[in-house]
Amino acid sequence: MGANFRSVSTTSEVINGRRITTRKIIENGQERTEVEEDGQLKSVKVNGREQLK
Repeated sequence: MGANFRSVSTTSEVINGRRITTRKIIENGQERTEVEEDGQLKSVKVNGREQLK
């Protein structure tokens, strides 16, 4: 069995008074990117493809 690997990178910035948080998660060879605006999840991409909420 392969070992589980997880890497999480988080960046936050304030643009036009709104806090934008981007979280990049790499787990078992799959890359997931989540974008939050003021605490609300706005988009999710898995391996570069937009996912429906």
